[in-house]
Amino acid sequence: MDSCEQAEKQGAQQTAGMSSDDDEEFEEVPPCQADAAAEDSDDSVPELGTVELTVGEGSEPAKKRRAVVTRRARMLRRSHHMVELICQQVAVQVMSHKCNTPEVQARSLSLIPAMVVERIGEHQVPGKREIRRDWASADLHCFLSAFQALKIQQRHQHQRQEPAADEFSRFVERRTATRAWHQPMLLVSMLRVLAFDARLCVGLSPPALKLTVQESEAIERSCQSGAGLGPCAQPLPSKAAAKAKKPGPQWGRDAVPQYWCEVFNQVSEQWMPINAYSGTIERATQLARAGRGSACAFAYILAVDGAGHVRDVTRRYSRDFVNTTQRQRLEGVSEREDPRAAAWWAQWLERWAAPAASPRAQQEEAELARRTQRSTMPRRLADFAHNPYYVLQRNLAQNEVIYPAEPIVGTVRGEHVFLRANVQRLRSRMAWMRMGRSIAADAQPIRTVRQRAATARARQAMDAEAAAGREPLVALFGEWQTQQIRPPPVVDGRVPRNDFGRVDLFTPAMLPPGAAHVHDPGAARVCADLGIDCAPAVTGFDFRRGVSTPVFDGVVVPLESADVIADALQARRHEAAAQERADREQRAVRRWRRLLVALRVRAEVDATFATRSARTEQASAKGGLL
Repeated sequence: MDSCEQAEKQGAQQTAGMSSDDDEEFEEVPPCQADAAAEDSDDSVPELGTVELTVGEGSEPAKKRRAVVTRRARMLRRSHHMVELICQQVAVQVMSHKCNTPEVQARSLSLIPAMVVERIGEHQVPGKREIRRDWASADLHCFLSAFQALKIQQRHQHQRQEPAADEFSRFVERRTATRAWHQPMLLVSMLRVLAFDARLCVGLSPPALKLTVQESEAIERSCQSGAGLGPCAQPLPSKAAAKAKKPGPQWGRDAVPQYWCEVFNQVSEQWMPINAYSGTIERATQLARAGRGSACAFAYILAVDGAGHVRDVTRRYSRDFVNTTQRQRLEGVSEREDPRAAAWWAQWLERWAAPAASPRAQQEEAELARRTQRSTMPRRLADFAHNPYYVLQRNLAQNEVIYPAEPIVGTVRGEHVFLRANVQRLRSRMAWMRMGRSIAADAQPIRTVRQRAATARARQAMDAEAAAGREPLVALFGEWQTQQIRPPPVVDGRVPRNDFGRVDLFTPAMLPPGAAHVHDPGAARVCADLGIDCAPAVTGFDFRRGVSTPVFDGVVVPLESADVIADALQARRHEAAAQERADREQRAVRRWRRLLVALRVRAEVDATFATRSARTEQASAKGGLL
């Protein structure tokens, strides 16, 4: 018992300094009971200072990370998409230029029957070139049918690979087509010889921007191995696409052509597409359809004229450009993913556009814009989220509202469809003030949302509201509830200020009447020297590390003193420039003086030590002789 009591006292002294949390977490065991349990146990106790770790076999395995499409894979696919667009566009420009060469045009003119040339002039308006449907369906179709028959017969017999220019020359010479673009190039060359304004059109389908997990993993593996993208950048064929693919001719009357011709009809002032394989004028929306339920077989359709200028005419051939085709293009990439992708294609085409916008080009652009606006209303509710013309109430953000609520342009599955042009953004009172607008006195908030803290001070205010049992809310107002801020005018040479002694100048309209804004940073000191009243101009706020810092840009001064301040600032600039030149000259003189002194000291040191060293050498020489 004595040993047990001593052990209990020692245990109490050791645990006296432990916290209450440790007392709750661990259970005390009397040492005497522990000794008795150790004596009864047959297991051997490890020696002091050793540690044994046992890992159970039944531990839960680590969860496998879910495979997702990586950001690098999406970026590489977009780059591949852009590069292929550029390469195919340049290839079409080369084809269009080949149609203008004198050799090809001479051969094309020699192949045109005289009957075809004579019938062109029938029923023509004087001074205008008109392409008639009866001429295209009769003479043009008869002329091109011979090339089509020869092409189908010789399609599988051509084995040798030749450059595109040589292939087309051989085709014109022997009338044996081996590529899908031979007949469209011949038609374009023939129409240009006959003084028609013809363009070579091509449908492009670069790699899809939307990646699957398997494609992303393949791109990542190829990047890690250093082997480059190669075939891994190509989209993997899906089961549905492989099942729907059927063997058949790649070009012909029933197939969707990748190349065709556009000719301008000067009577109707419209571009008319001609199928080079059938020689018929077709509707634009029917020519590029891949199927009955498809909007367009291609994501991009380019037209190249005789001068090499390129124009994107996809909107003419797509039945549903906004809801279907646009999602396959770079314009469908969200700004959050890549803010420059949507504008890249338009900027790239500007380099190849005509230098001056002709009335014909302006008329065509207006026609394409009207086709886009008349695009069919989406049939699925998910398509309204990114539609630029129509919107549903469910697609509005927390700070958006439809005003005015009329008109209701339709109904989809019981939900009203509104115009996206009527979507207005709601802002708080402070946000409207930074835009130079104030809330009307009798305006009621359209919506009240939970406040978000952008600074540490706002976060403290929110915490105080929450501690008081009140939810921190902020009122949102619409632009129709605001009015332009009209600051008080300058009176007796005194600039009006806010509570902090500054002038809020977030927009130029917030400048007080009778005042001028001087942007020079030294204007405040000049005003103080001249005794002119001025106030710092706050043009915005900078948010960094939870702190809002005002951004200053010069001062606001009375308008009658602006010229005096400008002259004083100009004089100070001249004085500062003269002082800078004087200081530069003084620094140069000091440096030259230091250099000359150093050279003189070095010369004296060399002369002194050179004489001593000579005497020492002579003495040593004499001692050696002795």
